[in-house]
Amino acid sequence: MHWHDDELISEEEEKVSKRNWRIIKKLMPYFRKYLKKIIIASILLLCSTLLTLLGPLLIRHVIDVEIPQKNIQGLLIIALLYLVIQIFIILVRYLQQIEIMTVGEKAIADLKSDLFEQLLNMPVTYFDKNPVGRLISRVDSDTETLKFLFSSTAVVLIRSLTLIIGMSIVMMIINLRLYLLILIMLPLFLYIFWWFEQNVRPVYLALRKKIAEINSFIIETLGGLSIVQVFRQETNFVSKINNIGREKYDIEIKALVFWYRIWFFVDIGEVIGIILILGVGGMWALKGMITIGSIFLFISYITRLFEPLRGLSDQVNVIERAFASAERVFHILSKNREGKKEEKKIVRSFKRNIEFKDLGFFYEEGKWVLQNLNFKIKKGERIALVGETGGGKTSIVSLLLKFYTPQKGNIFIDNLKITDIDRNSLRSKIGFVPQDVILFPGSILENLRLFDKQIPVEKVYEAAKRAHMHNRITKLPDEYNTNIIEQGINLSFGERQLLSYARALVFDPEILILDEATSSVDPQSEQLIQEGMKELLKNRTAIIIAHRLTTTRLANRILVIHKGKLIEQGTHTDLIVKKGYYYKLYNLQYLSEAR
Repeated sequence: MHWHDDELISEEEEKVSKRNWRIIKKLMPYFRKYLKKIIIASILLLCSTLLTLLGPLLIRHVIDVEIPQKNIQGLLIIALLYLVIQIFIILVRYLQQIEIMTVGEKAIADLKSDLFEQLLNMPVTYFDKNPVGRLISRVDSDTETLKFLFSSTAVVLIRSLTLIIGMSIVMMIINLRLYLLILIMLPLFLYIFWWFEQNVRPVYLALRKKIAEINSFIIETLGGLSIVQVFRQETNFVSKINNIGREKYDIEIKALVFWYRIWFFVDIGEVIGIILILGVGGMWALKGMITIGSIFLFISYITRLFEPLRGLSDQVNVIERAFASAERVFHILSKNREGKKEEKKIVRSFKRNIEFKDLGFFYEEGKWVLQNLNFKIKKGERIALVGETGGGKTSIVSLLLKFYTPQKGNIFIDNLKITDIDRNSLRSKIGFVPQDVILFPGSILENLRLFDKQIPVEKVYEAAKRAHMHNRITKLPDEYNTNIIEQGINLSFGERQLLSYARALVFDPEILILDEATSSVDPQSEQLIQEGMKELLKNRTAIIIAHRLTTTRLANRILVIHKGKLIEQGTHTDLIVKKGYYYKLYNLQYLSEAR
């Protein structure tokens, strides 16, 4: 039984070792481009580390030679030399730190850029399964942990190993027997470090998961704060975060216990080493087998030897966190991007019609959201989708935008299956105005052209004029350079809505998807929004998700979607005369507005 457990542990170690090497290989390209700076920093690090070995050697010389001979001139020369060496060490370390930090910042900035680009190109389904808070943790916290691994941990490891090797060589040259006596402790310490590394890894992995869970919960709670406050659930949400915090605390305490154990053994080792030098070395000094200066050097080196050992033990948790972070980062980078392997047809222009044929779709296996959907939209036609919430209206446009792939049937554009059309080519023909206006950190100008500087400013101005927003923008202190604050809280709802129309006009799509906003505004803003909407829809093929049935009058044809099925279609007048499901919806909304 024990043999079987040992075999399993050995297999797990091998897997972890392979994982670590795999991660190092993936990180290498990010640092390889800065190889020159890394070489310079490494040379400076080795120089500063080796120079620190000279201090105890100079003091040994003073104790064994200059003091017995009462050579004041020799003492002054050694003191001056010691000062010069220390100043030189400080200068070299300063230059080395600048080089290594520069490389770390640049390499991690490259990694963050790649990670952000990867997330921007991931399919929508990926974000359905991964909370935004967790992804923010990957882009920010995990990459910063990797930067610390390179700029701090790698430096500590190289310096520690250089010191250990350098001091060992010096001690062997001065007194091999005393060095071998101290070396007896090495196997014990190697075993202790191995045991620590094996036991602390799963603890820190669990800790990182718990930190990501806390970040995700806080971000998503603050995003829906109005709901929490309206339903007066602040106490329950505080209780929830406290429970997660206590779980994190328990894991951290477990990690700290491992941490202090390793520190305890290192301190004990240092004490035993000094006792051996004072006891055995002292007896040998009385017999003239070793000098007093050499005993001082051994004690000084032993103290310094255990200092890097502490440094190494300090870095074990950093290394474990860094490898766990790297694994999560590269897990995202390894995911297939949206349409990455596509070799699809390019659509130059939209000419005839869009056809939804025998369409069936679900998010969860067996729970059909859309069933046997069949309809056509002619070029230049404006259709309105109406129906109760959750009926499948948003799913229809999500499929048209290729955010998802239908499980049955297909969508055709000019008789081409959209599954055969290149995503970017398809989306270049479609504009989307979401129900909730999405604005990004930056100026109004940057939001209108979505940071694309190739779009002329004049085109942006013209679009804003057509959306009836230009005059409002020019009245702002910085006009088009006014910064958007927190999703546009420095603008009214009506202004935000008009900005979303102007943005769509900037990109001038052939097909427009408009998810109508449900919020109420003042009559003047409502009139401007309606005028902006008419301008937006002019001479354009449009799909309008209508929440207010008065908007349906802007459409040539209305499609009534109920429980994922198309149950009625026609003009507003036709459907009212028919007195079917649309008639009931219209009357319910009319009575509600009347009240």
